[in-house]
Amino acid sequence: MKKRLINLAVAVGLVLAFAGAAAWAVDDNRDGKNPLVVTMDAFRVEKDAAGKEKLVKTDKIEPSQVIEYVLTSKNVSKAALAKVTLLGPIPENTAYMAKSATQAKGLVPVFSIDKGKTFQPEPVKYKVKLPDGKEAEKIATPDMYTHVRWVVGSIKAGESSKLRYRVSVK
Repeated sequence: MKKRLINLAVAVGLVLAFAGAAAWAVDDNRDGKNPLVVTMDAFRVEKDAAGKEKLVKTDKIEPSQVIEYVLTSKNVSKAALAKVTLLGPIPENTAYMAKSATQAKGLVPVFSIDKGKTFQPEPVKYKVKLPDGKEAEKIATPDMYTHVRWVVGSIKAGESSKLRYRVSVK
């Protein structure tokens, strides 16, 4: 079960969208055809004796651990890529840790609570039907998130980036 969660995260993969077309991608570019190489690594967050955080690469996780996912992307083509979107799954049996997603260089993460169908910036809102038939708007809690997405925009030739987010294992 432990190893399965990591494998699920990698299998679900990242969404790479450029030039208006979408493709599922965790791609090490072995065939040389993809202009954007994307990898996803999982790190267990630990503290050393001084209380300083350190990241330990892991392929298995256990309850109560904190895992940091690192999405690394690199444009290996000779041209800029436009409309790049990266998507990170939040595996079942984990919960997104609030405010842990990368928010640098003008990148604002957006979140899904419906398995990647729709995305919103925080606070993520949803509607529920009340007993009287009316609808009420509620704010989703981070443990309801199923995916995190960044719209990177364009990536110059040769440019690379790292995006991060954390989950706690239930």
